[in-house]
Amino acid sequence: MTFLRDVRFGLRMLARHRTHGITAVAVVALGIGAATAVFSVIRGVLLRPLPYREPDRLVLFRADLPGFAHQPALTSQEYAALEARTDLFESVAVVVEADGNLTAPDDMTPLIAAAISENFFQTLGVGPALGRSLSTGDDRQRWSIDIGYDVWQRHFHGDPDILGHDIEVNNNPMTVAGVLPRGFKLHLGPGVALSPQIDIWYHRGGGYDRDPFRGNIVIARLRRGVTLAAARAGVDALVRQLVADHPSSYRTGPVRLSISTLDQEVVSDVKPALVAVAGAVTFVLLVACANLANLLLARALARSRELALRISIGASRGHIVRQLLAEGLLLGGLGAGAGLLIAQWGVDGLLRLAPATLPMREAIVVDATVATFAIAVSLACALLVSLIPAWHATRPGLSCALNRDPASSRSAGTTRGLLVASQLALSLVLLVGAGLMTRAFIGIRSIPLGFDPQRVLTMYVSLQERTFGTGTIDEAHARRLVFYHQLVDSARSIPGVEQVGVGFPLPLSNTPIPQRFSTGHGQPERAAEGVIALAGYLETLKVPLVTGRYFAAADDNQPVIIVDKRLADELWPERSAIGQRLLMSRLPQAQWAEVIGVVEHVQIQDWHGVSLPQIWMSYATRSYAQLNVVVRASNPLPLAPAIAQAVQKLGPGRPVRDIRLLDAFVADSTADTRFALFVLGVFAALAVVLTAIGVYGVVAYSTARRTREIAVRLALGANGGRIVMLVVREGLVWTILGLVAGAAGARLLTRFVASLLFNVTATDATTFAVIGILLAAIALIATALPAFRAVRVDPMLALRAE
Repeated sequence: MTFLRDVRFGLRMLARHRTHGITAVAVVALGIGAATAVFSVIRGVLLRPLPYREPDRLVLFRADLPGFAHQPALTSQEYAALEARTDLFESVAVVVEADGNLTAPDDMTPLIAAAISENFFQTLGVGPALGRSLSTGDDRQRWSIDIGYDVWQRHFHGDPDILGHDIEVNNNPMTVAGVLPRGFKLHLGPGVALSPQIDIWYHRGGGYDRDPFRGNIVIARLRRGVTLAAARAGVDALVRQLVADHPSSYRTGPVRLSISTLDQEVVSDVKPALVAVAGAVTFVLLVACANLANLLLARALARSRELALRISIGASRGHIVRQLLAEGLLLGGLGAGAGLLIAQWGVDGLLRLAPATLPMREAIVVDATVATFAIAVSLACALLVSLIPAWHATRPGLSCALNRDPASSRSAGTTRGLLVASQLALSLVLLVGAGLMTRAFIGIRSIPLGFDPQRVLTMYVSLQERTFGTGTIDEAHARRLVFYHQLVDSARSIPGVEQVGVGFPLPLSNTPIPQRFSTGHGQPERAAEGVIALAGYLETLKVPLVTGRYFAAADDNQPVIIVDKRLADELWPERSAIGQRLLMSRLPQAQWAEVIGVVEHVQIQDWHGVSLPQIWMSYATRSYAQLNVVVRASNPLPLAPAIAQAVQKLGPGRPVRDIRLLDAFVADSTADTRFALFVLGVFAALAVVLTAIGVYGVVAYSTARRTREIAVRLALGANGGRIVMLVVREGLVWTILGLVAGAAGARLLTRFVASLLFNVTATDATTFAVIGILLAAIALIATALPAFRAVRVDPMLALRAE
C-alpha cells in the first residue's frame, strides 16, 4: 500500500510538471524502443536455434582451391568419400538446385525446387507434417516427391488426399509422398545457391554420381562424441588421400575442404553487421539513461528544499528514497509502453532495410518474450538512474538546502558533468562507426563494375524438357539456340526495347561458371570465371570493348571466346590477344577456342568475393540449357509482361521467372554495408540529439541557477562576452573529457566493424578527426546558447526576481 501511495504521488507530480515528465518518458521510449527492435532481430537470427534436430551437430562443407574460394560445392567423388567416413559422421547428405516446373497440358508453372539424396531430411532431423519423407525405397523408383506446405495450400488447396496422387513435374509424373511442415525453410548459409523457401523436393537423377564438376551442397551430422576439431582433421586426411589417388581431378592445384557447424554458417555473413548494430543500440540506451539521470537529478535538486523540509518534519530518508525510486519506475513503465510501439515500427523498418541474406526472418517478431525484455530493461534502467538523484537528495547535510541552493554544490555539478561527458563519449563512438561505414560504402560504390546497370531488366526463361531435352545432346543444344534467337528477335520488336541479350551468369550474381583452361597440351591448367554469352549480351550490358570485336550471331556456332583485359595482360603482356588460342577444359575432351576480343573486367561476384580473370564463351564453346535474358530500355520494368507474352507466343511451356532490374543486383552487393551504415547513422544521430539536449539542459540549468551572479556581474559593468566565455569554458572541460574518452573507446570498439569496411581501416585518422571536430562544435553550440540567453536578460529584472 505504501508503494502504491508513492506511485499515486508520483503521478500527481508528473501531471504537475508535464514538460519534465513528457521529456523523460520520451527519452526512455526512444532508448527502449531502439533496443527492443534490435533485440528482436538479434534473438530471431543469432540466439534462436535452427529448426533442426540438434543443429550444433550439423555441419556444412566448403571447397577451397585455385579459382574456387570457400564455395559450398563439392564433387560427387568428394561426397562419396565423406559418406564412407562413418567413424566421423552419422550421415552425409547432398542437395542441389534443380528445375521445378509444375507442368500441365498447355502450360508450366515455375516453382523453386531442390534435388536431394534420400537421407537429406533424416540428416536435418525434420519430419513431414503429412505423409512421409523421401526414403531409400523411393530412391530406387526416383519418382516420388515431397512438397512444401505453401504449395500444398496454394496449388492443391490443402487437399488431405494429396498423398499418393501423381503430379507432373518437369514433364515427369511424380507421386506425392509427403508434405513438409508449415513454415519450414532451408537455412544453410551464405553462398548456397538455394532459396530458403523450397516448393518441391525430389531425388537426384542418376547422372550426379558421375558428374566431375563442383555442384553438390553437402551437409553431415557429426557422430556423437566426435568433436569439430576431430572431424576437421579427418576431412583434411581424406582430402590428401583423394588428391594422391586422383591427381587428374585436381589439375588446377591443391584443394581443401573446410567444415563448420550449420548454426555458425547460417549467420556468418550477417553476424558482423548485427553485432555492430547491437553495440550501437547499447550505446544509444546508455546515452538515454545518462540523459534520464540528468533530468531526474535536475528535478530532484529543484525539489531539494521540499525534500529537506519533509525530512525536518519527520519523514525518513528511506521514505524519500522510496518515493524517488517509485517516480523513476513510473517513468520507466510509461517509457516501456511507448517503447514497445516504437519497437514494432522499428522491427518493420529493420526488416525492410536488412540484406536479402538475413536468415530466420520468420522468427523476428515482437512477442511476449520481447515485451518482457523491454519492460525489464526499462524498469532496470529507470531504477539504476533513479539512485543518483536519490543519493544526492538524501545525502547527509540535506538540511542546508533550506539555507542555500543545493544545485550549486560541487558534487551535484561533478555528477552532471560526468553524465554529459559519458554521453559525448558514447556519441563519439557511434559517430566514428557511422563515419567509417560511410567511407566504406563510398569506397564500394567507386569500384568499377565493368558494365552499366541502369535501365536493364533481367529474367530467367525455364525451357520445357519435353520440347528441348529430347534427342542427342547436339540436337537439344541446337533447338535451344534456335529458341533463344527467336526470343531475341521477338523482344527487339517490342516498342521501347533498345537492346536484348542472352547469357549466363548475370553480373554481381555470385554465380560464375568455374572454367579451367591452359595455353596448350601439357601446360598447367588455370582457373577463370566463365560467362556464356550469345550475340548482343555484352552490348546490352554495355561492357566496354578494349580491342577486337563482340560476338556476332554467326559466333554462336563457333568455338570462339572473348577475354577480359586482366587475363590478356597476364597471358600476352607484350602482344595482341586477338587470334590467340586457349585450350578449354570440356567433356568429353578439351576444346581449342580462338580469342576474338578483349573487354574490361566485369564484377560477376560481389566485392566480398575474390574475382578471377574472365573468359566470355560463345554458345558453341560452352552451353547451358537455361540462360538469362537482359533487356535495355528507357523504362524497362513495364515491359516485363510484354516480353513474357512474347516468350509464350513462341510456344507453351516456357515460363519466365526471376524478373528483376539489374540495379537490384548492385543494391544487393552492398546490402550488408548499407544496412549497418543506415542503422549506425540513425542511432548515431539519435545519440547526438540526446547528447545535445543533455549538454544544453545541464548548462541551461546551471546557468539559470547562477542568474543572480550573472546579473550582479552585468550590473557592475562586466562584459557579456567574457561571461559567455566563462560559462562555455566550464562546459568545455566536460566536452574535452568526453571526446578523449570517446576517441579511446572508438579505437577499441571499431575493430568489431572491420569486416564490413572496404578500403578504409578501423582506426582511420581522418574519420576520427572530422567526427571529433563535428561533435565538439555541437557541444560548443549547446553550451553557448544558454549563456547568450542569460546575458541578454535585464540585470535589474533578474535581481528583482531573485
